[in-house]
Amino acid sequence: MFNRIRFSAAVFVFLTASPTAFGSEAAVRVERDYSAVRSDSAPANQTAEDVNSKSAGCVSCHTETDQKTMHISTAVRLGCTDCHGGNPREFNPLESGMPAHSTHDSAFTAAKERAHVLPLYPDQWHYPHANNPERTYTLLNKESNEFVRFINPSDFRAADDACGACHQDILEASKRSLHATGAMLWGGAAYNNGILPYKNYILGESYTKDGKPAAIKGPEISKELLKEAERRGIRPILYPLPAWETIYAGDVFRVFERGGRNITNLFPETGIPNALGLMQRIEDPGKPDIRQSNRGNATGARIAVPVINITKTRLNDPLLWFMGTNEQPGDYRHSGCASCHVVYANDRDPRHSGLFAKYGHEGMSQTKDPTIPKDVSGHPIRHEFTRSVPSSQCMICHMHQPNMFMNTFLGYTMWDYESDAPLMWPEKQVYPTMKEQRKVNDRNPEAAAARGKWADVEFLKKVSELNDQTKDTTFADYHGHGWNFRAIYKRDRKGNLLDASDNIVGDDDPEKFQKAVHMSSIHVDVGMHCVDCHFSNDNHGNGYIYSEVAAAVEIGCKDCHGTATDYPNLFTSGPAALGGGLEMEVLRTPDGRRRFEWVGDKLIQRSVMDPKLEWEMSLVKDTVTPGNADYNAKAARAKLMSKDTVNQSFGPQVAKADMAHSDDTMECYTCHQSWTTSCGGCHLPIEANWKTKRHHYEGGESRNFATYNPQVARDEIFLLAKREEHKGGKYAPARSTSALILSSTNSSREKIYIQQPPVASSGFSSQAFNPHYAHTERKTETRVCSDCHLSKDNDNNAIMAQTLMFGTNFINFVGYNAWVGGEGEVSAVQVTEWEEPQAVIGSYLHRYAYPDWFKAHEGRGNVLETAFNHRAKGTVNCIQMRGEYVFASEGDGGLHVYDVANIANKGISQRIVTTPFSPLGHDTRVGSKDATCVALPTTQPVAPWKNTGDLMRIDNMEQPFHPIYNYAMVTDREEGLILVDINTLTDGEPRNNFLERALTWNEGGVLNGARHISVGGYYLYIIADAGLVIVNANDPLKPVVASVVPLNGGTSSMQQFRYVFVTDRDGLKVIDVTRPEQARLVSDNVISLNDARRVFVSRTYAYVASGAEGLVIVDVEKPEQMRVYRTVKDSIVDASDVIVASTNASLFAYVADGTGGLKVLQLTSPDLQPKFYGFAPAPNPKLIASRPSDKPARSLSRPLERDRGVDETGGQVAVFGRRGSRPLNQEEMKKLYLNADGMPWYVVDKLEAVQPTATAATPDSPEATAAGVGGGSGD
Repeated sequence: MFNRIRFSAAVFVFLTASPTAFGSEAAVRVERDYSAVRSDSAPANQTAEDVNSKSAGCVSCHTETDQKTMHISTAVRLGCTDCHGGNPREFNPLESGMPAHSTHDSAFTAAKERAHVLPLYPDQWHYPHANNPERTYTLLNKESNEFVRFINPSDFRAADDACGACHQDILEASKRSLHATGAMLWGGAAYNNGILPYKNYILGESYTKDGKPAAIKGPEISKELLKEAERRGIRPILYPLPAWETIYAGDVFRVFERGGRNITNLFPETGIPNALGLMQRIEDPGKPDIRQSNRGNATGARIAVPVINITKTRLNDPLLWFMGTNEQPGDYRHSGCASCHVVYANDRDPRHSGLFAKYGHEGMSQTKDPTIPKDVSGHPIRHEFTRSVPSSQCMICHMHQPNMFMNTFLGYTMWDYESDAPLMWPEKQVYPTMKEQRKVNDRNPEAAAARGKWADVEFLKKVSELNDQTKDTTFADYHGHGWNFRAIYKRDRKGNLLDASDNIVGDDDPEKFQKAVHMSSIHVDVGMHCVDCHFSNDNHGNGYIYSEVAAAVEIGCKDCHGTATDYPNLFTSGPAALGGGLEMEVLRTPDGRRRFEWVGDKLIQRSVMDPKLEWEMSLVKDTVTPGNADYNAKAARAKLMSKDTVNQSFGPQVAKADMAHSDDTMECYTCHQSWTTSCGGCHLPIEANWKTKRHHYEGGESRNFATYNPQVARDEIFLLAKREEHKGGKYAPARSTSALILSSTNSSREKIYIQQPPVASSGFSSQAFNPHYAHTERKTETRVCSDCHLSKDNDNNAIMAQTLMFGTNFINFVGYNAWVGGEGEVSAVQVTEWEEPQAVIGSYLHRYAYPDWFKAHEGRGNVLETAFNHRAKGTVNCIQMRGEYVFASEGDGGLHVYDVANIANKGISQRIVTTPFSPLGHDTRVGSKDATCVALPTTQPVAPWKNTGDLMRIDNMEQPFHPIYNYAMVTDREEGLILVDINTLTDGEPRNNFLERALTWNEGGVLNGARHISVGGYYLYIIADAGLVIVNANDPLKPVVASVVPLNGGTSSMQQFRYVFVTDRDGLKVIDVTRPEQARLVSDNVISLNDARRVFVSRTYAYVASGAEGLVIVDVEKPEQMRVYRTVKDSIVDASDVIVASTNASLFAYVADGTGGLKVLQLTSPDLQPKFYGFAPAPNPKLIASRPSDKPARSLSRPLERDRGVDETGGQVAVFGRRGSRPLNQEEMKKLYLNADGMPWYVVDKLEAVQPTATAATPDSPEATAAGVGGGSGD
């Protein structure tokens, strides 16, 4: 182990950590002589006399305790000072003994101080109080080893001496476990945000005995086993996180480009006086210097800002090297081994805390020790180690997205600020002072918390007591990080609550949450806790270093439940089960019973938590065996389904090699997952003027702090992907996970970039996805066949688009500004507040979070106040914002790319910039005769040029980009299709920003009159005079026409999975593009409209901007049987374009209303639509805001696609954070719905409807030839 090392410049550059003062709250260090209280290492065994001599003085005050040795076993012989140190020869001087912790006797105090080990920083430990202080973080690194051992012998800095004689192997393993190193968060954050290019993560947290940063090595591995070790995810070494001040900027935001003048190095320029002339530092009026350094990368503020967030923002801090923060329910614990094995009161729910629930959730003690107060938080329940660790103890750390997010196991996810808002937000708007914000954000990183009622810890403690008043959800009783968590209930796709029999529970039913199924894991329902599945190796580690959670787990589903063909052999089989796995039959509960035991032909498991609780295991083989008492036809159908898509036969006669859902190729929880959290991103706005402490390494205060602000957290999204190599590359569910958008306010309070997504090191979008085991397995509420295969009723097109990770345009992100293209104008209209939560102005959340501002908005007639405009050369019929650039098609002005990096910067006069430099240094206009539209393959920022070389392809196992992602696609009425390579805008180099045509194509005049384009993978859907021209651009520079579908004056198109929705003079139509080369217009399926201009499809609804007819909402759940759901004419006069996106829990439509300007409609909210948590809740539109415009608004920028991981032809878009994991490729996708002849095949979900047959059973598609049923479910 060694102090921080220096990497080569190719990785990053940083310095050995230098001492940092505590800052404005400087701690006073008291020098101590520890010679009288320092103890030797605790022995493995000793005599009773030795034990008594090491405890004699201690027990004169601590006259009674729970377990004298902390161990339940009486065979353990330890004295008090063996573990804690101290002086056992000092005795209580009071003749009457010490009946309570209340004496102020000077002789007693003097004796106690001679007996105890005293801290170097008594004020920081609020000495002489014994409870855990709040938010100690790096204080343990500064303290003496003697004092660390005294307060917690199991702290990793002290445990070698206190515990090593018996538990050294476990200690060595624990220090290398992910629980201690946190390698997955740090490595994933570094890779997903473009900071480090290594998917074999190299960063992790570790310290020496004296609190110095350390690298940590794993066991030596022989050369012949290195390949196998790498395949299993084992890493040789982890290095400390470098200081953020010295790390290269990974972001390609404009502020990090070269050319700065005024921001100098953060460190003294020793020996270089007057390195920067004062005249040079004068700012240009209206154009201040925004570049972050006047020198090279990794100098000044040209550094990796996300590392500041890792270092200072409470993401999933603290882990095992530090104490819990000990200030609110869900955060009480100590460090090291005690983090898990010493239970604190954190949760009053018996399902979460088991037998400990009765002790409350305020971290108070129930010890027999008379010296410990029972009414003070920050004490363990008892002076006792336990193996009966409740799930509530695990939840202290596992309650956040990058840290496995185990709330799902218990049936909860993050609260979104909207459900039951009247109960959670103050009636009067709160205007928190800086001091009040700092006080709240020290314990809760959400900026919104300072404005909510839960800013008050006393309110936070009682949030779950509001459940008898709630209308939208119920709340958990734990509050790790100060957060609130909402319960998940069973719902149908429309959002109706369902009971256990699938009956709809009314929204107004006062007992609806008692009747509806709470979607916790079935394991929780039978009384299980985390430790009932995860044994020693999963918790302590197996001694090797892992950087991914999935690789570090030894348990697997089949270890307890077996498979469809075999009973369980009771040996662990996961990636971390080395040497044949752990023999589970030898495991015992704390009271000595066998944890697993065959009783006849039944397998029994006994609870580790409750000695009275045991249960019979569900054995898969029994459930699929006809005639067995446990036979379940639904399970048999799913598990024994054949690959025969015509007859779809299933049963024991199907050979394992012929099974469609073999456990060799598919994870069990692919079907048994009932739900998972899908994070639609989080916003980290950094403030240069906020001075806060570091949470790692040397600690100390410094400027810059970012709050952490979850944006959209849904529970209805199901995604399918492939697992990483060490998990066999199996099919598995995925989730969207922790996709950041970043903002920065400098010391002059100028917003120098806003809501910018980084780009991953692989060049993929940072809107990250990962295969994920959600721990939400259930027997009844499983996946159904039509979640992964075409429904016989053809009503799951949107579901399939979601499952395959194409995105559904539901959780899209518009952000602070809506970008509007007009007749001769480009505009940015502010549509949300800047403060958190960033509520849409005029919305339901706006009303409750900002009641004063909401009333002021109403007083302005709901008119939006702020907009910035720039003259365009022609009508902007298409506009697209991506990153810090806006792409606009401007008629005879061609394609113009605007620099909008400073759109929110108050110091900049011209917010939308045509040419930030002279044309000699920047030219982002591509001329054409009549540019009618522009489209990008994705609205997520990507950089394909980064995804090259052996590092990406071999070491990181990344898929290459499809070349279509290099280009912007422009349609021109006369010239046809123009491709423009836009990679130069993503390389961080401002001197090469010149755009040129890469292709001009109009073969045979097929694109004459081209006026609109949309992109679906490498297929381009172009509206031209000929109709919908489908262009195959698999080789982008050699496009070919795939097919042409005639239209009556087409105007727009948008794809959702197998269908392209088009508008023309007749109205809204649907084209089946299952096979683009044979695209067909669906007959007898037209929504007649007089002036249909643009269409936007979001899940099961299409939104059509139809001029004076208004906004027409069409139900497209069955694309071949569309129907008008609703027409919105209220204040809409000239609807020209529409987009849909989510903010927090609500859905919004933004309408470019021509002469009426911009209109904002709320589509769902708790008051408009109580089913708002459904997959496709019916929209109930309400106009909430508008912005008039002198120049008619004709187009809107499509939002950031937050649930799109791959395109319709299998091209990966977003990063997958685990090495070897990926979205399905095109061939794998097609197998889910096309047979060997390329024809669709269909399924039904209801088992009783199964009638296997070779005869076609199809919806209206005449070319389909498949039969009736199939798919995946679970028992």
